[in-house]
Amino acid sequence: MDFLKLDTNYYDPELADLELVERKGLGHPDTLADALAEVVSTEYSKFCLEKFGAVLHHNVDKLYIGAGHFKIDFGLCEMLKPVQVRINGRMSNSYAGETFDIIGIQERAVLSYLLKVLPHLKEEEIIVQANATQHTKRPYWFSPRNREDIPDFQKPMANDTSVCVSHWPMTISEKLALELERYFWNGNSDIPVPLFHHFGQDIKVMVCRKGKFIDVTMCVPIISTSVSLFSAYQELIKGVENNLNILAREIIQKTEYSVAVKVNPYQALYMLGIGSCIECGEEGIVGRGNSNSGVISMFRPHCIEAAAGKNPVYHTGRVLSFLTMHLAKAIYAELNAKCTVLGMTKNSHTLVPPDLLFIATDIQVDPARVEKIVEAHFISIDYLKCLLSERQVK
Repeated sequence: MDFLKLDTNYYDPELADLELVERKGLGHPDTLADALAEVVSTEYSKFCLEKFGAVLHHNVDKLYIGAGHFKIDFGLCEMLKPVQVRINGRMSNSYAGETFDIIGIQERAVLSYLLKVLPHLKEEEIIVQANATQHTKRPYWFSPRNREDIPDFQKPMANDTSVCVSHWPMTISEKLALELERYFWNGNSDIPVPLFHHFGQDIKVMVCRKGKFIDVTMCVPIISTSVSLFSAYQELIKGVENNLNILAREIIQKTEYSVAVKVNPYQALYMLGIGSCIECGEEGIVGRGNSNSGVISMFRPHCIEAAAGKNPVYHTGRVLSFLTMHLAKAIYAELNAKCTVLGMTKNSHTLVPPDLLFIATDIQVDPARVEKIVEAHFISIDYLKCLLSERQVK
């Protein structure tokens, strides 16, 4: 494997005196943008495979959500201006001369996701603008006449010169950021569903570890129509803070760390009508949310690829974001080696294998064993099937 490079220079954030980790919850505008781009691309890809036997060219990784305006108070939520979802990008709308309804596919995917993740939001409070075009310099790229006009159908080549990176396992601080926000969700279905009626979904977690002490600050919104008095708001915050501290202590048990969780410690009231700040003018854009691990780990090497909504067949950002994480987990599981996995492609070169696959581990590993793991968990895997069946936005 000439493309494979091994190193033992793994950087472990847990060995540093300071570690900062953030998580933008599933109702945060940026996370919503990532998720919507992902579900639109996924539903479109599934439709294409079922109808035409191939995923047609598309990318919707410039999706925007926000700019709603709702009047709220204790016991009140009134829409003044609806939330807007703008699906920007390009998308094939015909095959072999047959045009099909790409607008309907996009609208159904967006509404299906939003109405489950934000149950206080109503369909009439959402405007979906399907802006994807077929503009291109390449003839038939977004209107293929046959499979010969879809060159990536037979052999996907990298669409870009780009880099993706993944790390495994998670540190205790990263686990806390992820699991404390997951406390509010039933994640067993394809689309996560909130567990609590009175809590909103635009949750933010900031974990600051100094030495062996971990300080966690969480912003958790209360749904305005679920409380009529400030005292009721305070009671809900106090109760959930107690429960989150219990969960945090369970997560760090059998470790050398101590932890304290504070919920809404600031004086400002954090109350929302539909559960996300998209209701008060805030906006979300693809690529500003969490990494492929579900958190934003400040001191880890990272790239700026916005994977959500990119083509799952040949786009480096989406494919290698998945494959590097899949490989990192396999290396840790089989070799008990903490690792960073980095993949780099060059435009029009092979996507799998990439031009470079760099693996840094914390211990010396047998190169032959690593090559077998790479073959099984990177080279040979049906990544398209995995991407279309697994929920990628965590």
